[in-house]
Amino acid sequence: MRGMARGGWLSLAPWRRAPLLLLRRPSVAVAIAVATAVAVLPAAAGPLFLSSAGSATLRARTAAVCPAALGSQVIAPERAVDPAVLAAAVTQEAQAAADGLGDPAVTLVSAQVAVGDNRVNIAGRSGFEGHVQRIAGGPGHGLWLPDRFAAEHGLRPGDTLTISPNVEAWTADGRRQVWQPTAVPVVAIYRDLRDRSGDDPFWCGISTLYRGDPAQQAGGLGSDVPVLDLLLADRATMLAVASGAHIQTAQRIERAPATIDLTASEATRLAAGITAMHDRLRTTAYDGRILYRTALPPLAGRAALVERELRGTVLPISAGGLLVGLSVVMAAGAFWVRRRERELVVLATFGATARWLGVKAALEALPALAAGAAGGWALARLLVTQVGPSSDVSGAALAQSLTAAVSGFLVATAVLGVTAGVACRPLTGAPSPEARARRRLAAAPWELLLLAAAAGYWSTGGDRSMVRLGSQYGTMVQIPAKLLVVPMLAILCLCVLGARLATAAVRRRTRTTTAARSAVRLLYRRRLRHSAAAAVTLALITAVPVAVAVYGATATGTVSATLAAQARLGAGSDVVITLAEPGAVPAALAGRATPVLRLDYVQLDDQQVSLLAVDPATFARDAYWDDRLDDTTLAEATRALRAPPGGGLAAVASAPVPDGAATMTFGGDAPVELDVTSLAALPAPRGGYPVLLVDRAALGEEALARAVPQLWVRGDPAPIRAAVDAAGLRVAVFSVADDRHASTFYQPVTYTFAYLSALSLLTATVAMVGFLLYLESRLRVLRRGYVMLRLMGLRSAVQGWLLLAEFAGSLVAGCAAGLGLAVTAAVTVRDQLNVDPAAAPGTVLSFPWSVMAGLLTAVSCFAVLVAAVTHWRLTRSRTSEVLRDID
Repeated sequence: MRGMARGGWLSLAPWRRAPLLLLRRPSVAVAIAVATAVAVLPAAAGPLFLSSAGSATLRARTAAVCPAALGSQVIAPERAVDPAVLAAAVTQEAQAAADGLGDPAVTLVSAQVAVGDNRVNIAGRSGFEGHVQRIAGGPGHGLWLPDRFAAEHGLRPGDTLTISPNVEAWTADGRRQVWQPTAVPVVAIYRDLRDRSGDDPFWCGISTLYRGDPAQQAGGLGSDVPVLDLLLADRATMLAVASGAHIQTAQRIERAPATIDLTASEATRLAAGITAMHDRLRTTAYDGRILYRTALPPLAGRAALVERELRGTVLPISAGGLLVGLSVVMAAGAFWVRRRERELVVLATFGATARWLGVKAALEALPALAAGAAGGWALARLLVTQVGPSSDVSGAALAQSLTAAVSGFLVATAVLGVTAGVACRPLTGAPSPEARARRRLAAAPWELLLLAAAAGYWSTGGDRSMVRLGSQYGTMVQIPAKLLVVPMLAILCLCVLGARLATAAVRRRTRTTTAARSAVRLLYRRRLRHSAAAAVTLALITAVPVAVAVYGATATGTVSATLAAQARLGAGSDVVITLAEPGAVPAALAGRATPVLRLDYVQLDDQQVSLLAVDPATFARDAYWDDRLDDTTLAEATRALRAPPGGGLAAVASAPVPDGAATMTFGGDAPVELDVTSLAALPAPRGGYPVLLVDRAALGEEALARAVPQLWVRGDPAPIRAAVDAAGLRVAVFSVADDRHASTFYQPVTYTFAYLSALSLLTATVAMVGFLLYLESRLRVLRRGYVMLRLMGLRSAVQGWLLLAEFAGSLVAGCAAGLGLAVTAAVTVRDQLNVDPAAAPGTVLSFPWSVMAGLLTAVSCFAVLVAAVTHWRLTRSRTSEVLRDID
């Protein structure tokens, strides 16, 4: 009482020593820490994941974009060379350059220059020698020729080229100035840049000079325009050649970003800086026809759109995880009261109110709560880094995450204190709610309201929606909330309802007096009868997170597998290589590559089709196919191409081309009579036109000359690219199926399900927390039972098996129930998991069997481990202390 007078309640030993008392109950401390981590983790992970999704969207869309295009491109038109004017332009650009951009790359370009009887492109750029493969010659002033051009014209280092002028000049009396062609020496031969499957970033800004525009590369309209050879020179030589030969020259000043590993917010700031830079240059430029280009603003806006619109699904998931963790913190508060009941009664006798006892609970749990909050934030950071869309998050997201973690810690502390205070009210003599009303409320099947809410929301929740943000940023698919809310409501309802029914069934079944075959079964049945509610509750808190985790993993896998299947069917195979000229299959790709000749705009009777002339022996092996597309497999259909029936050449077509005879025509080639077998779908459609497969021998001379050669290859793109480069094939387009959806509005859909899956797997630790609380609540009873049974002569091994049955039964049953509910939920909503229902081959349901097996194995091993540790603790119990009920 004197202590109370001097310092109040907080100066008394029970409050002053409270933060140290939980160290004597390490299992309780661990349970509270893990529960707090589970509560803090989703709150802290939300901002990090949204920033990660924005960064991943930006990275996916910029991966195939030239770094120079992401930065600043200042392109002056072709004109007669004036070194002073060019130098002034470089100086002005440097003065206006935005922060975050790298060093400038200045290129002089002369297009369609007449060299003898040919036309070529000439580019001058300092430092180009380190970005080409030199075949012959050496340094010096002059031109570098591509090897194919040099071989075709018999040129070697030391020879000269004659360049004709294309600059018009007029004398004072109105006569046109005429210059003679200029001889320029050849100093080196380099390997043609078109022989590479990909472009060196050094050249990507001017790749159209040697690869042509997309129409020329893909064989579409405009493919008859020839792609000119590219001659190279350093900048000083180019200035001398351009002025001496009197050819018009354009100037390009390109600055790539200093780093391409940008977050969405960093990209937005850099895009704004580049836009301001171009605005400044427009006021000082020497020519109003100068072009200012950057691809970054729309890409940054797209990333910001994804980051913003994913909040509608990510934040509810985070809130759900927070509530799950707080519910376990509440259980820990109630358990604390039960565990410390004797001390609390004494304190209440001395006048402590329920409110102050709640404060004592919060103070006692404060170290565990703080450790759990710190661990939850660290786990959130690790979660996003390891399994998030991208490991790059913005500084603002880190600050928001830390704020959310601190807020979660404060809320968890308050929840635990309030719960403990409410639970202490009966100990202090405070009036409690009517027990009969509570029993009636508990007996009501309130969980059916969750099922009714799920059914109502499913019917009124709408379908997937498209979110638009202006024409500049396009659209994105937003996941219907019902795919997240309804399964989780249904899982929770069925788990709670199942727990209620299981509790009643266990009590009714164990009430019988049927003799058991062994002492373990008899004792297990009796223990289960007395602790049926606790055992079923343990199974319940195991089943819910397991079900949500597996459902999230299944939904993620299904969305990804479906998009991958649609991408491969649309592309044709894992990798499709469009060649600039025909080439054989490299030896390194033998057995997994098939040659294809593609020709669009072919007429089949009155329909336009895309023609694929294939090798019947290898096409079905390397092209993508799904047996759900048609009852006839691709292998069976292409087998007929090698053994055509009488009356016409065999062909395979996709719907709506009908079966039967048809006539194929193209240009001036003679019509070809075909015997067509129709399938529902075929690989690599283009523009919505049907696909027609024929043997390569069916092509006429004109079609053969116009067809675009391709290689369809199965496997990993990286070694395929290396094999193609080593073989020296001239590649126009290197297309990877997995990249087809990488920068589309479908990709963000997979991010949300991945977040749900990863978060649910971590919140599955709720089962471990619940198990620890369940164990601590029964440890005193187990210790008494162990001592009494030992006094009765029961062997220690028998009691070990009894513990294993008691612990493992609830955990394994809950895990199995959760797996079953997850599979059922995924099968029920499978059609909703296809973000593009109109595309073949439909939903590809992908169950995470390895995750499911791993969860079941982990839960079983955990139960065995804890049973063994608990049995060891029980064997160290002192009979005298237990009989005196000294704990």
